[in-house]
Amino acid sequence: MALLHIPLSRIDEASLEGLVQAGVSESRSIDYKRETYGNARDDYAEFLADISSFANTAGGDLIIGMAATDGIPTAIIPLQGSLDAEMLRLDEVARGGLQPRLPSIIFHPVPIQGGGHVIVIRVPRSYNPPHRVIRQGSARFWARSSAGKFEPNVDELRALFTLAPQLMDRMRNFRVERIAKIAADQGPVQLMNRGILGVHVIPFSAFDLSSIIPIDAITRAFHTFPPIGSRTAQARRVNFDGVLMVSNADQAAQEQRAYVQVFRNGIVEAVNSTIINQGQPDLPIIPLLDSTVINNTRNFMSNLEEFGVEPPFALLASLLGVRGARFNFAPFDRASYDNLGDPFDRDQYHFGEIMFETIPQSAAEFAKIARPLLDQMANAGGSPLSPSFDRQGNFIDPQR
Repeated sequence: MALLHIPLSRIDEASLEGLVQAGVSESRSIDYKRETYGNARDDYAEFLADISSFANTAGGDLIIGMAATDGIPTAIIPLQGSLDAEMLRLDEVARGGLQPRLPSIIFHPVPIQGGGHVIVIRVPRSYNPPHRVIRQGSARFWARSSAGKFEPNVDELRALFTLAPQLMDRMRNFRVERIAKIAADQGPVQLMNRGILGVHVIPFSAFDLSSIIPIDAITRAFHTFPPIGSRTAQARRVNFDGVLMVSNADQAAQEQRAYVQVFRNGIVEAVNSTIINQGQPDLPIIPLLDSTVINNTRNFMSNLEEFGVEPPFALLASLLGVRGARFNFAPFDRASYDNLGDPFDRDQYHFGEIMFETIPQSAAEFAKIARPLLDQMANAGGSPLSPSFDRQGNFIDPQR
């Protein structure tokens, strides 16, 4: 038992008391400190070693305000004083003391009934390791085992350095395999039309052996993963891969307009087969397509986080069955057929991945990070830039 299975915002005094009552010892995913770190050089070095060891291994929680004997928690010893100032101090040390910098560490103060707080610092596993302690001339690497933190040897460091490239290859290979199935009509449903948008949101944790999402919870809350182009899923079913949400309430229907497959490892595959206007000239309207990609994928990431799947995420998008179609580059509110792009010269387009270390708070912030993908889609249609941004680089969302 540890705390990583609990969303950080839900950890309360009862959660901490549970650790004491169960005698949950320090391990590769949890560490206890009776008091906060001091201001001496050795204190800062210990703090940086602690958080980098979590990031370089599998992530974990550092609990400040918990007494422990031989690594086993014995009592909550809440911190007193200015909590905000203390969390800011430690955050600044973390930001300036590691190379490369950690994508994020999250501070969660837990109020204690008798007064004071315990600080839970959640350090997500890093997928760009190893992180080296560099403060005050240090150059040390740290990792964790069940016995605590240690300095990895050459072979262990080599494995850490090769993790990120291997992970990206696995993500790209996954996308290739899934797109091949969709193009061959071997996806989870039969699609209506030939013009297809395929989007994959891939948590970096998806390829960990221990990564399994709560299928039962997602089944009950399937409306939170609506197919692209729908406000809500019309029906759902559990399948071998995870949970499938579809756009047609009749699950026996021969064809579906769109679907969302949430895989048991947290990957989301969203496919829409109606991006080409069937009643008009054969083309997608790109401002609406851009907005669809931004709003749906941001929603998928937020919902994954609610189910315990934390960032970072990769976003990958593809177009299938589009040869000869053209984008309409006119603003969505003034759409006309005077702004058509060049006909697509191939049937499939697979755009470069975009990485999200955290989930942006708004669609506009999300779009700025995803702009290279949107520009690349526009390039496929003959335009150097996406028309979904103004001259100042602000996202213009036609769905707002």
